[in-house]
Amino acid sequence: MRFKNIHSVLIQERCKEQGISCELLVPGDEEIFELQKGDRKIFINRGVSPYVSHMAATLSENKLATNTLLQNHGIPIPEFMFCADLQQEAISFLEQYQPLVVKPFDTNKGVEIHLNISNLKDLEQAFLKVRKVSSHAILQRQAAGKDYRILLIGDELAGVLWNEWAYVTGNGKDQLEQLIETENKKRETEGTPVYNRNFKMLSPVPMEDAGQALALQGLDFKYVPGYGEKIYISYCGNGWAGALAIDQTENIHPDNLLLAKKIAAIAEIDVIGIDIRCDDIAVSYQESAFAVIEVNIRPSMVDHEYPTEGKSRRVVSQYLDYLFK
Repeated sequence: MRFKNIHSVLIQERCKEQGISCELLVPGDEEIFELQKGDRKIFINRGVSPYVSHMAATLSENKLATNTLLQNHGIPIPEFMFCADLQQEAISFLEQYQPLVVKPFDTNKGVEIHLNISNLKDLEQAFLKVRKVSSHAILQRQAAGKDYRILLIGDELAGVLWNEWAYVTGNGKDQLEQLIETENKKRETEGTPVYNRNFKMLSPVPMEDAGQALALQGLDFKYVPGYGEKIYISYCGNGWAGALAIDQTENIHPDNLLLAKKIAAIAEIDVIGIDIRCDDIAVSYQESAFAVIEVNIRPSMVDHEYPTEGKSRRVVSQYLDYLFK
């Protein structure tokens, strides 16, 4: 059976290596897998644990509820508010906490997440876009720092990534527009070999998003960066926005790992991706600005297996071992 999704390919191939039978519950539908080892049978939805409760899953899909739950347990969450329409309360929140992140309260994969909202016009535009995919928006103070993802499997550390924002590097002669077009073409055509298949790992960065990131730096598409000059073309650490995945597993501070495990216990999610913003994951959250951005019940394992830079982590094998422990 030839799967289309890289997650599916990894699960299938690792099951072969580990003596686990792997079949699709519904032929042609790669959402639900039926795994069997000996007399034991398990159904999984890619990285979603079959052991997580319905209530924990429901909470994880509601960003407002998750933020409130974690905040009530003393977890550092940036200030936020729930918003069905733009009344004075939302405007006051903008004035007090800008720049803001504006995002849907009940969607995943980085859909309609708007960063660096600092004025009413941008807030109105972002809010309208969010309302197209969700009944409510969450306004949240935008935390400073780098974007990190911590992956835990059964209370054990599986991997840590620095999701570096997409960037281009100057050659001293080409304008940013040309450099971005070249980078996007590279992302669209080049791939990574995965079990004799070729998969595209990095998403192109839309020119509109790149233009917004450049404007925040006082730049435009006509700027010619010097040789070796690094220019960020996105400020989003989501893979769907073109972020790079750089392994940092060996660098996480023990305090930060303990905090991640506490978050997993509070959320009651045994296979969890935790998104963090901080200056350096190697520095304790007790000694630096540190913000928990989101928890994910359906964490991607691909970037840990095939990071842009750094050591590959066999997290899918660890996941399967955990399922059949």
